[in-house]
Amino acid sequence: MDRNKVICRCFNVTAGAIEDVIKSGAKTFEEVQAKTSCSTGCGCCEPDVRELIKQLVK
Repeated sequence: MDRNKVICRCFNVTAGAIEDVIKSGAKTFEEVQAKTSCSTGCGCCEPDVRELIKQLVK
């Protein structure tokens, strides 16, 4: 995974930032969203965010 890849362009949230909040305890889309603001703008990144969460939450 490229940690520098921007997943949410509205808020410049990277894959690394999402990974970090998951490692800090976030387990759901809503928890990741609350900690990063990803997918609270236009919402276009929601499928990508959900897929990344699915891959990272174990």
